[in-house]
Amino acid sequence: MIIRFLALALVIGAALAASAEARTRLSISTWGSPQHPQVAEFVDRFVKDVEEKTNGEIRFRVFSGGEMVQQQFVPTAVPQGTVDISLTTLDTWSGRIPEVSVTVSPLWPDTMQEARDNLLPGKPVFEYFNDRLKENGAILLTFFDIGSPVLSTRSKIEKPEDIKGRTIRTYSKGASELLQAVGASPVTMGVGDVYSALQRGAIDGALGGIQGAVGLKHYEVTKYVMVPNGLFGALIHGYVMNKEKWDSLSPELQKIVQDAATEARNHSQDYMIESYDKFVQVFKDNGLEVTVVEPGGEVWNAWQAALGDLAGRDRERYPADLVKLLDDGK
Repeated sequence: MIIRFLALALVIGAALAASAEARTRLSISTWGSPQHPQVAEFVDRFVKDVEEKTNGEIRFRVFSGGEMVQQQFVPTAVPQGTVDISLTTLDTWSGRIPEVSVTVSPLWPDTMQEARDNLLPGKPVFEYFNDRLKENGAILLTFFDIGSPVLSTRSKIEKPEDIKGRTIRTYSKGASELLQAVGASPVTMGVGDVYSALQRGAIDGALGGIQGAVGLKHYEVTKYVMVPNGLFGALIHGYVMNKEKWDSLSPELQKIVQDAATEARNHSQDYMIESYDKFVQVFKDNGLEVTVVEPGGEVWNAWQAALGDLAGRDRERYPADLVKLLDDGK
């Protein structure tokens, strides 16, 4: 009897071990405000969809607010496998993939509405950057436009001459190059440090996503906001996955993960398009003076002229096939 009991226990133990081994545990990391739509509208929806459609074969551990990986370290952490999936700003990969900085260049053509349809798996621009990421140990799960970056400042900046000599926080190498082109002094800084730097006067202003600026309450430590409406390119964010971990999944699981990411991305992108003006209103409601640069207006034309040399250099320095994709609106 004892022998039979031990044999049964061994069989059950082996079955449980095999079942546990069959499950895949993935880590997913975000940074910045947990209320940002790229987190709040994406992560729970994506995680629930994958876990349900794989019947629990894939489970997630979620690390939010940068507790696992900060924004600037994602291009190292994901290829190394420190985290399996992470939110990323595409331009932070510029040290490995220089052409990603075209997203914050005057050459970037898409509005948020156009990005909704163009930045999808199978589309030329998506696959172009996915191929570059694969060469660097990652794959692109999603790709979305969180909107034109806004400039939150302690003193008013409206025309190009107003920014000359100002110390402005940026989020990437490409954004820094853009502000240098108009005479600013950029300082690359993670999202978590911006509030205190503005509060102390260590920086004159900050360039970044409007949702993050609202979520992290930059309106408490600034007086002015400029909404460039695409003059400064776009904030192209997404979720990337460690390529080795992706390759370890079966084709069936890969499809479930990719489809779930795309569905959650589409929901998040729609939300960000619909809510952008509401975030602008939050600044106004908190007493900030908001300057919206209208396309084709006098201020718009002044900025375009100031950025003209940079646009010309960018057209020459980025790969011709990428420039053609952007010119063709794909």
